[in-house]
Amino acid sequence: MIDSHVHLNRHEFSGAGLEVAARARVAGVRGFLNVGYDPASSRESIALAETAADIWATVGVHPHDALLLADEQGRLTEAGRECLEALEVLARHPRVVAIGEIGLDYFRDLSPRPAQRAALAAQLELAARLDKPVVFHVRDAWPELVAFINEVGLPPRGGVLHSFSGDAAVVDWALARGLKLGIGGVVTYKQSTLPAQVALAGPDHLLLETDAPWLPPVPHRGERNEPAWLGLVLDKVAGILQMEPGEVERRTDASFAALFLERKAGSP
Repeated sequence: MIDSHVHLNRHEFSGAGLEVAARARVAGVRGFLNVGYDPASSRESIALAETAADIWATVGVHPHDALLLADEQGRLTEAGRECLEALEVLARHPRVVAIGEIGLDYFRDLSPRPAQRAALAAQLELAARLDKPVVFHVRDAWPELVAFINEVGLPPRGGVLHSFSGDAAVVDWALARGLKLGIGGVVTYKQSTLPAQVALAGPDHLLLETDAPWLPPVPHRGERNEPAWLGLVLDKVAGILQMEPGEVERRTDASFAALFLERKAGSP
């Protein structure tokens, strides 16, 4: 199993992210994508990835922090351009395999929406220029993201819709563009609508994730999430697809490798 979205550097782990990863390895997790969400966490992700061959990093600015890049009217600021230049330097590190997490979050609206869109556009351009895939964060903004991507396009390497929560129409849209769906602990929740979308997508379009320390799977709701519990997500997804867990693991791991670790023909 590969945890395609985790935050081992978060303060919830009290500086013990490597110990958390060690517990997960015992539980069968053999890879971790540690996801940045601002310049500081991006640097921390790289530092973690430098410690182990099975930890990779992403760098990016989360929509909550879009004002780091753009003003309230959606114009890139001088400080934002400097931040993007710093992100580009980080993104060229050999342990960085993607740009993210980036996107639109209209649930909390912690940054003005024009700033979110401008930050997303700038980082999509960065991903395209550096030939990196993208890790998308989308919350209460699926129609807006679809319209935005339809207008500006995707980077050639594509990406994953982390913590997927879209409907069947978004599944069809994503699959038509080669995007993967990130499936985590929410799929185990009693009222979740995700099982239908998992069944619609099929095993070759899914990545498994925990988003630890958040979104723990049943029976750990209310606890700090750990990547060691990724097997609970795997078992639930396998049950939905009526497949053996080992086969789902093989296919989702292969999708992770194809998206993040394998160089494409013609890439620099």
